[in-house]
Amino acid sequence: MDFPLRRCTISDEWTYNQMRVVWMENDHLRIGVLVGRGSDIFEFNYKPRNLNFLLRLDKDIHNPSQIVSQIRDTGNQLEDYYYGGWQEVLPNSAPTIYRNAELGQHGEVWMIPWKHAIIENTPEKVSLKCWTRPLRVPILVEKTLTITSGSPVLTIDEVLTNESKTCLDIMWGQHIAFGLPFLQQGGHIQTNATKISGEKNMPHPRRFVPEKESKWPKIEQIDGDVMDASVIPKEEAPPYSELAYLSGFDKEAAYTIWNANKDLGFQVNWDPDIFPYLWYWQERYATQDAPWWGKTYAIALEPWTTKFQSLSKDSSDREELLKINPGSSVRTSIKASVIDKKESW
Repeated sequence: MDFPLRRCTISDEWTYNQMRVVWMENDHLRIGVLVGRGSDIFEFNYKPRNLNFLLRLDKDIHNPSQIVSQIRDTGNQLEDYYYGGWQEVLPNSAPTIYRNAELGQHGEVWMIPWKHAIIENTPEKVSLKCWTRPLRVPILVEKTLTITSGSPVLTIDEVLTNESKTCLDIMWGQHIAFGLPFLQQGGHIQTNATKISGEKNMPHPRRFVPEKESKWPKIEQIDGDVMDASVIPKEEAPPYSELAYLSGFDKEAAYTIWNANKDLGFQVNWDPDIFPYLWYWQERYATQDAPWWGKTYAIALEPWTTKFQSLSKDSSDREELLKINPGSSVRTSIKASVIDKKESW
């Protein structure tokens, strides 16, 4: 498809609920970055089909400084404010106390405003740099988001720097979630992972046998049958909740989540040396109580440094945590792109 304007644009002259928003666009993509809260990517819109791939629940994107729950100091505040999208998660997942620092679910950086700067703005290329320092753990988080003209690809270059004088053990994840209408008729996951295992702590109804590793994409179900975990059922399928871990990637990890027709996909590429696990979370109208109330459909594929665990000293998987020495930095890059079999670039 030909477009009248083959150029990039970027603007930070926008707010939503008094939170700063940056829009990055080219002829294929419109990407919304919520720098005023977590630097979330809240919209990844593919313009030729006017489709936002990312999950958007039927709730507003609240400003945490304006909308406050009755009891704010809880471990699950993220769920109070969760609307979908793509969150940066640091320095933990489960609520925990890490070396006297009390941390809520999925860490600190998702809730706070980030600083930002437009560092490149030409018709051929636009780049946005975002950075922050969480309150309780001394980490400098920097990331640069870039799109170029004529390309349906977003590149994210990230740097984590330990600004303390002691080694830090952290969890780091990219909470990327998908929803409707993209997956209303179901879908399919294509990946170079080789192994899959179910998380042990999941509510019923669930599908996968917990903690039993098998060769991707086959996995044993609770009822004893073996299923193809790469197949995403239609929205109307029976409700269930599930979390599994994909692993065993090659030098470059990748997945593509396809719609039911397999003609439109969202692809993510990343470094498995940094993120060796891909969390596969599903909430399909199963949880009848808080925070989902039986009305949430979400499919998430999330690169992570480790499986779900606490950062407490008695954690059994501490050797898998990302270790950053004093004054040292960790660098990585992630690419997110659209694959449209009806178009040629």
